[in-house]
Amino acid sequence: MPRTLADSKGRAKAVTISAAFLTLLLSVFAVPLAAQDTDVTSGGQAPEASTPAPYVPISFGERIGWIVDGSIGPRSLGVGAITTSWQTAWNTPEEWGRTWSGAARRFAAREADVTISNTLEAGLGAIWGEEPRYIPSQRHGIWPRVRYAAKTVFLTQRRDGHLAPAWGRYVGNTVNNVIENAWLPPSVTTPRETIIRSANGFLSRLIGNMYEEFRPDAQRLLRRRLRPNS
Repeated sequence: MPRTLADSKGRAKAVTISAAFLTLLLSVFAVPLAAQDTDVTSGGQAPEASTPAPYVPISFGERIGWIVDGSIGPRSLGVGAITTSWQTAWNTPEEWGRTWSGAARRFAAREADVTISNTLEAGLGAIWGEEPRYIPSQRHGIWPRVRYAAKTVFLTQRRDGHLAPAWGRYVGNTVNNVIENAWLPPSVTTPRETIIRSANGFLSRLIGNMYEEFRPDAQRLLRRRLRPNS
């Protein structure tokens, strides 16, 4: 009887997880028309843009591409490999051990995490025109650009280019960690550990924003260094 009850609970949990994930996927495909709507203010004019450069709203196809690239794109897979190696070296979570199977489980868990998070953020955000991509500041000076990169962890463009709270990102970076608790081992599913994982998600977004903001400068500097003296 206990085993039967456990099996039943396991099946119920699997069904719940599958239904939740399918709902997330459907949320992306259910809002292509909503994603193309235009925000209108009470006066018929768009609010003053907070984005320095002319802003072109993300299309439905680009939104899907952002989800895919952020989940299984080369950079995402590379970050996943580094994260997996680090966690395996430190044996986190400890239940999975420092083994190849443990590393595989860590990598799979990370892929599930980013896929759910990206799908939630881009899918829900499409309803009110939230931009999931990082839009470079086009500003001058290190600190103004750093402040912009930090600010846009929690704010993002709407369809008219003005910055507003990134509600889809908040949901994607918290609900995904609650869903993950269904398959993660007990040592990392406590309320404290769940909050820490959510905080780490925002920290990762800050690092990603800084990378996107300053990458062109680093590339130009590298090309200049490598250019033969004329």
